[in-house]
Amino acid sequence: MRIFNLILILTILLFIGCQQLGTEIQQTGELPVSLSLEPAFENGFDVTAVRVTITKDDFISSLYLTIDDSTNTASGTFSELQPGIYTIYVEVFEGDDVIATGSGTGEVIAGETTTVEIILELVPLTGDLIIIVDWGNLIPDIPRRILFIGNSITYYNGGVDLHTMNLANSIDSTLSIVCASVTGGGWTLQQHFNSPTTIQTIQEGNWDMVILQEMTSRPVNDPELFYEYATLLDSVITETGAQTAFFFSWPFESVFDEMIEQQSAAYNYIGNELDAPVIPVARSWQFSRQQNPELELFMEDGNHPNVHGTYLACCTFFAFLWDETPVGALYVNDPDITEIEMLFLQTIAWETYEIYRL
Repeated sequence: MRIFNLILILTILLFIGCQQLGTEIQQTGELPVSLSLEPAFENGFDVTAVRVTITKDDFISSLYLTIDDSTNTASGTFSELQPGIYTIYVEVFEGDDVIATGSGTGEVIAGETTTVEIILELVPLTGDLIIIVDWGNLIPDIPRRILFIGNSITYYNGGVDLHTMNLANSIDSTLSIVCASVTGGGWTLQQHFNSPTTIQTIQEGNWDMVILQEMTSRPVNDPELFYEYATLLDSVITETGAQTAFFFSWPFESVFDEMIEQQSAAYNYIGNELDAPVIPVARSWQFSRQQNPELELFMEDGNHPNVHGTYLACCTFFAFLWDETPVGALYVNDPDITEIEMLFLQTIAWETYEIYRL
């Protein structure tokens, strides 16, 4: 199954012409429509139909474009259109499923060229006749190579990188997800920024996303240092073309309810400053503790995760990174986790996503 959502960005260029008979102008024209489907096929779509519908007042007309397999294009023509403001609606099908839609409006003026760009709403431009679907922008980037940077919160129980990778690939092996980590016991982001190994790993790994996990107490006790070195690492990450994200990890067990709100304020602040998503694993832990306080997530030290805590973190990463529910997945990071516990933790992760997704 696909583990991403479709977002349509398309450009429609609309032309209405005039036909001359002597000095008489006939107030009708044609609307040719042409779409290149090559990028769609390159991105794994099997487009079976494209329907364009135009409406004005009581007028409505739909046209299924003809797909030419030899050129990977879809085209067709609306004829005898009257001047006026038209609503344009495009649907792209894969079998019986609509996989993309876009709509907008444009004014048709006889004898003039009108260009309409549709990105869910009208943006007037200028140009000639054609409909172009930007399939490259249609599909959100799916992170396939992910680097986790953190400390023992990240590497305990085999590492959230390993188990997030295994979970994702168990659900859809065609994605070939690769996750790795750079960690140090008790390390802060400041130490990572000053580590040649961390910097080299970021620069040479061809990562799609780098996820930063700060030492548990620093966002509360010294948020300015957290912000400073998160920003410095973000500069290194974005220079490589990767996306920065944050692992909002759980607070200490002894001060859980008080500390989580202080952490949240710090993570959300720097996430907004850097335009970087914050993955609220701590909120998953909070919901789990509220709904099933008997299920322990901490080790005895009240800081590190046990195998249940790590599994909940991985399920949360899966939901937020790939916009897909982990509920029903068969992969589990430790045989001590029962089937009932596994389903509960998967469900908590998905509930967290539905509440806190961007």
